[in-house]
Amino acid sequence: MTVGAVAGRLRRAFDRLCDGLNALGSLWIIALMALIAADVVGRTGFNAPVRGVTELLSLSIVGIVFVQLASTQREGRLTRADALLGRLRTSLPRLAALLDGVAHLAGAGLLFVLVWASLPYFTRAWERGEYVGALGDFTAPTWPIRLIIVVGSALAGTQFLLQALDGLRAALHSADRAEDA
Repeated sequence: MTVGAVAGRLRRAFDRLCDGLNALGSLWIIALMALIAADVVGRTGFNAPVRGVTELLSLSIVGIVFVQLASTQREGRLTRADALLGRLRTSLPRLAALLDGVAHLAGAGLLFVLVWASLPYFTRAWERGEYVGALGDFTAPTWPIRLIIVVGSALAGTQFLLQALDGLRAALHSADRAEDA
């Protein structure tokens, strides 16, 4: 098996992992909608709200963002301003690919800094048993969400890095085509 074949298999496995986490995030949203509906029915119909809905929602919103971040980036759905790149792609495709690669490299750097900065928060939450809520009413541990932030940032950083390599490869490949002409 060639290096390219192994790289292709790893890339497809990474893509499937990101897509699976994206699907998990979508299911998580559906579960939250059901929880909110149950809370509304409980509050209005029985004067008995579901305990912890506010806490679970605040944790879940952050978790959903990070569990879906890598897939969102891979699919090109992460917000970005690329009016300049759009114009450059038609007139100077090599420069556009190079700039796109550099932008993705910067995104990878930012996400890996986020991983590094988030690790202490995760370890502290794990070691101290941090939670949200009120004792005797409802509590939820914070470490799972902190772990999701670390893992989601690492996956999104890896996705940015892969796209940076694709952009830089495209810039070099278009240079090779220009020399052949």
